[in-house]
Amino acid sequence: MIQEFFGKPFLHTLLGFVALFTLSVLGYFFLPSLLMLVVLGLFTFVATFRKLEYGLAIAFLELLSNAHGYILFSGIGTVRISARMIIFLAVFLGWGIALLFRRASVRLQDVRYVPFLLLALAIMIGGITGLTRRSPVEVFQDGNAYLYLLYLVPILSVSWDSLKQRVILQMLAAATVFTTAISLFILYAFTHLSQSFLRVMYVYLRDIRFAEMTHIGMGMYRIFEQTQIFAIVFGLILLERQFRTQNKQDRWLSIGLLSCVFISILIGMSRSFLFGLLPALLILTAWLLVGLKPSLRNLFHGIGSIVVSMAIAVAIIYATVIFPFPHTRAAGEYLTGVFGERASGTDVAVSSRWNLLYPMLDLIKSDPILGNGFGQTVTFITDDPRIRAILPDGSWTTTSMEWGWLELWLKMGMLAPLGFLAIFAYVTYASSSLLRSDKAWIGVWLCSFMTFLYFTHFFSPYLNHPIGIGLILLAFIFLPSVAVSGLHIRLFTKQKMPRAGLATPLVTSKRE
Repeated sequence: MIQEFFGKPFLHTLLGFVALFTLSVLGYFFLPSLLMLVVLGLFTFVATFRKLEYGLAIAFLELLSNAHGYILFSGIGTVRISARMIIFLAVFLGWGIALLFRRASVRLQDVRYVPFLLLALAIMIGGITGLTRRSPVEVFQDGNAYLYLLYLVPILSVSWDSLKQRVILQMLAAATVFTTAISLFILYAFTHLSQSFLRVMYVYLRDIRFAEMTHIGMGMYRIFEQTQIFAIVFGLILLERQFRTQNKQDRWLSIGLLSCVFISILIGMSRSFLFGLLPALLILTAWLLVGLKPSLRNLFHGIGSIVVSMAIAVAIIYATVIFPFPHTRAAGEYLTGVFGERASGTDVAVSSRWNLLYPMLDLIKSDPILGNGFGQTVTFITDDPRIRAILPDGSWTTTSMEWGWLELWLKMGMLAPLGFLAIFAYVTYASSSLLRSDKAWIGVWLCSFMTFLYFTHFFSPYLNHPIGIGLILLAFIFLPSVAVSGLHIRLFTKQKMPRAGLATPLVTSKRE
């Protein structure tokens, strides 16, 4: 039932988002941000020490709230400390001390570690190669995102039963609603409010690296947040559920959630997301035809729900833009044309991406086996007017590249893409076992959202970012645990760990 996506975890996650943004605003405008970071770190440390699942919930909450981890940050000299770094350190410190006091355990016998071995080797090669050619600071700044993979150890040390998995799904549902709400608020602000307010808001949002606001003509703005990917991932669950039997209340709840997903897609205007969605939708369609085989009634209800959700999404965006108070600067009658121009792919982002391709290929050819190491830069000619205003010839050097799979190959050699493909193959294989159970919808969801993530990475790098890595780790929460035969390692354990976990403080009854 769709109602299982709503409960105390859903409400607590929304409150968590509000708390994070409150800390962010206080730390940015009013109070010392370092003090806010200390408060956040101490809270996370205590929560993790009490129970590992609490700390992991905070880490996941922070990832869902913003893309780059700078929702709260402070500078100490030339070093920029972010909320994501503080939470990471607090989780591992709290868990480490809990291990010493025998309040927690480490499980290393899980077969789910195996598909990560090839990627781990590629990361080590990229780091060592980078250190032989560049400074440690350059290497760390480019490759530190892969440290997020270390969360795999505490994640696999938790027994993820159905109740705890439901908490994760409710957190995704809350992230979908929150992302939609804040995207609509930013769109309303940029189409209605005064320039003086917008200057402050724009600087704040760009400093915390929360969103990109781009004027695309006719007074309309593209509001792109990388966290919109979480709404789409959750939307793939909702699409499959539309074709199952639902009561009236469930159907309207699912239409409401699905409308939020479509708003994120439309307001973000990401062609990379659309590219990734195509194969994911093919998987869902194949499941509907071969696996689920919905009745004709459910088929019509499902298609109708999707159409209604899209219509509601368009209507809400249109109403937000043309709302007359205090006054709108957007020409609502031209919105369809603006979206069409964006979809046609004729803007500078596309041309710049193609200009980047051949310089990347040349560097890959120089060392295709081991790669060029972290910190490797590429120089290309960009058509971005913001860069052209500074550098008239458009020559731009960067370590961040839009061609995601090629960047993996460029910096870590052939093993990196092969390592990520090994993870994908394992998730697909392990998910197939769920297709023959009452959790078939979970298996289809895992296959479809991993496909979406991997295809999106072609043109927008996510797998080398905590967002993509976090989604991969999320998939392993839902995969069955299998111990490696003959290997039994259990460290610092006084007694068998209780099965209560992440859901314990958030869910008071199984009905939620």
